[in-house]
Amino acid sequence: MSTNDERCSDNNKISREIMLRQSLASLADNFSAPYIGYYLAALSGSGVLQGILQFSVNSMPTTAQVFLGPVIDRVGRYILFLLTTSVAASILWIIISLIIDPVALVGVYTLRAVVVGLAGLAFTSFIGVFFVDANLRSRVLSLVTLLSQATALLAFLIVAFIINPSIDQLRIIFIFSGDKSRRIFDMDQIIYIDNCMKRSQSIPSIWRVFKEIIRNKTFIKFDLAFSGYIFVMSFAWPYFPVAQRNLYKMSVAELATLNILGTLSTMIFQYILMKIIPRASLKKLIIISRLGFLIPPFAYAFSPNIEMIYLSNILVGPFSAIGNVVITLYVYEVSVKNLQASHLAFLNFSQGIAAAIGSILGGVLMDRFVASYGVDGLRIGFIISTILRGVMTIPFIKTEDIRIRR
Repeated sequence: MSTNDERCSDNNKISREIMLRQSLASLADNFSAPYIGYYLAALSGSGVLQGILQFSVNSMPTTAQVFLGPVIDRVGRYILFLLTTSVAASILWIIISLIIDPVALVGVYTLRAVVVGLAGLAFTSFIGVFFVDANLRSRVLSLVTLLSQATALLAFLIVAFIINPSIDQLRIIFIFSGDKSRRIFDMDQIIYIDNCMKRSQSIPSIWRVFKEIIRNKTFIKFDLAFSGYIFVMSFAWPYFPVAQRNLYKMSVAELATLNILGTLSTMIFQYILMKIIPRASLKKLIIISRLGFLIPPFAYAFSPNIEMIYLSNILVGPFSAIGNVVITLYVYEVSVKNLQASHLAFLNFSQGIAAAIGSILGGVLMDRFVASYGVDGLRIGFIISTILRGVMTIPFIKTEDIRIRR
């Protein structure tokens, strides 16, 4: 066996290499990404603009994915695509640091979201294709998520207790994120992983791929339920950054603390989840996670102080952990062979469009609530979101009960 063949057969080494670089990329990105909505709220208090931001970052990346997903499956160069898009995304952080116009910020950040979305699609598709054993695939996906959360937690801690930035200092952090994430990806060191992939010669054209997906009734049923839930879930997304800044008067350090508590809670359960997934119903786990996401809007609707908001982020952690892994695993299990990226892209597209419409609708209504009731009008939107999330959990009952194939 040649040296390259030996490297390709060492799944543990490859998984460690990928996990290391993804976790370091998460470290760099989480210095900045969680604060974009807050930063936009500082430049403009417009609910419509917050809605447009959510609309753009959900609709544009997923639109790109639904057309490029089949291409990625057809070419099979998952890691090369990941490297290219990751470097492009890091450069866009530096450009964002120079922007002070809120409309321009929405435009450039949307472009970055498109690039990051394509990178994420390539990475999750790689895991689904490369790791043939379903239990190993589940473990790798869980570990990648856990390590990314750990490095994100480190970033939140630094921002909260060491840097404690002002709005102007956030621009410097944007530059830092761009510079560090660009240096993480050394093409020479891991390009061999891309060469290890076995290219399928039987991937059909894009339009035939779409037909295959539409004929996959199990997947379509889940896609409709998930997209419907995301539609009502996204209604509250424009409200959160505005409420954090204007209703609860949170500083950047307090926002980082909020992220720390949520991430720490998610990490703890992410480890436990690794042991549960192989013997659990993915459908039941997804239903549990959707019910858990009633907690954030309910808390923001009724919390009298920031301490209750902190508690809500801790409580939602386990449900976030489930959603981080199980939804992707469900799609892996019901996908047509060699079309994992296409199925993931289709799901991302449909839920992205649903989120885009839901968030822009939420932003428009938020401006009306605030105009009529002041900042307390935000609480009305959170109450509506809580009720709708509960109602839209019901369609998941009709989805197929899927377990990981052994």
